[in-house]
Amino acid sequence: MQRNTDTPRHIEVETQQNSQTWYLAISTTETDRQEERQDKQTGSWQVDSHNATAYKELLAKLNDSEYYDAGLRPNITGDAVAVEIDLVLNSVGPVQEMDMTWTASFYLRQEWVDDRLVIGPGAGRVKMDGSHISEFWVPDVFFSNNKDGRKHHLTVDNHLLYVNGTNGRILYSQRLTVVSNCEMDLIKFPHDSQTCDIKLESYSFTTDDLTLGWSTSRSATSLLPTAYIPDFAIDDVSVSDCSATYAIGTYPCLKATVHMRREIGYYIFQTYLPSVLIVILSWASFWIDHEAVPARISVGLLTVLTITTQLSGSRSQLPRVPYIKAIDVWMSTNLVFVFAAYMEYAVVTVLSRRYKKKKMKDARNLPLDDSQELSVIQIHLADSTEKSTTENGGPVANGSSPTFQIRRPSSPSSPLPVLDSTDTGRRLDKRSRFMFPLVFAVFNVTYWTYYLAIA
Repeated sequence: MQRNTDTPRHIEVETQQNSQTWYLAISTTETDRQEERQDKQTGSWQVDSHNATAYKELLAKLNDSEYYDAGLRPNITGDAVAVEIDLVLNSVGPVQEMDMTWTASFYLRQEWVDDRLVIGPGAGRVKMDGSHISEFWVPDVFFSNNKDGRKHHLTVDNHLLYVNGTNGRILYSQRLTVVSNCEMDLIKFPHDSQTCDIKLESYSFTTDDLTLGWSTSRSATSLLPTAYIPDFAIDDVSVSDCSATYAIGTYPCLKATVHMRREIGYYIFQTYLPSVLIVILSWASFWIDHEAVPARISVGLLTVLTITTQLSGSRSQLPRVPYIKAIDVWMSTNLVFVFAAYMEYAVVTVLSRRYKKKKMKDARNLPLDDSQELSVIQIHLADSTEKSTTENGGPVANGSSPTFQIRRPSSPSSPLPVLDSTDTGRRLDKRSRFMFPLVFAVFNVTYWTYYLAIA
């Protein structure tokens, strides 16, 4: 079937799977258009998908078991088969820090020469039906660092194979989604940058039989506009060779590395800003009188529990690593500030009580003047036989009730000491109102300057 060149460059279809949004690119890409134009100019590919004669001849070669065996590589007795590979990244993500994995959806295109499929001059480029692709020999390329993956089958199998009947050159393209391991260094999280790899390796052929190389006629890797990660920015995609030698030989390997930089905006609003507000809320206790016990305890407990919950939440989304991350430094320091504000109230309470006890003790030990008699009440019993007179001089009968006389001590020469309302505890509260914000500001300047400099 001939590819319709009037089809839009790409159509984005959004589907929901496992709460993640996947963008599927359908139809031809601008890269394909450029390749076809280039092939027409150079003559390397003669686009002639309706060449029925060449198509039938290819099927005849495939069905001739004595001539063509899909289990044997091309040029079985000669040099190694050279396979050129290029990737077109369609979508990238999500990146899972907990599992140390990342997901990539891409077009994998492989080119090699199979002399057994040469038809002759003018045969041109023949597109094979998908049902016959399994009859061709194809490189046994696999992803050595993947944990999971799949081929796309919606609505048909997303693969195609072209054969240039003139020189036997084959182009095999398929769309894949691969979940690969990605060893992440989270020491600067969330100010970090990560590099994740796609490794392609031959499973059974050593370099004596097959070699892998990045395409020289096309860009080795390219990105579609749909290759977007919400919390990362893709800085670059680099390629390299990763061939490795094992006990039974050297196996070809290619590696594509995606360089990603984490976007800090999400964490500013989800982690940093809420924790700053919690720390500021803990300072409200410095303005509440220390004798208002319920109010100060409530503020302290509320802020400590809230910052502890936030700290646990941030750690639950990250793997257990043996080093301290940037987010751990931030959250732990905020917890220390909130806990210190809560403990400040305990110190204020102890200092205030000691201050009051000391003042009361000083008041009791203050010496009295000689004019201040210790006896506050003196009792005088009048003689029962003595006659008394009233104020107007009249006699009073004998046998009247005893008379009590009360003598008041003279006024002290100096007043008793009065407790100073500005005690040590209150002074500590006043100092804390300025010291805590100052130290927290210094910490913020140091933290952001350091981690932004090394990001």
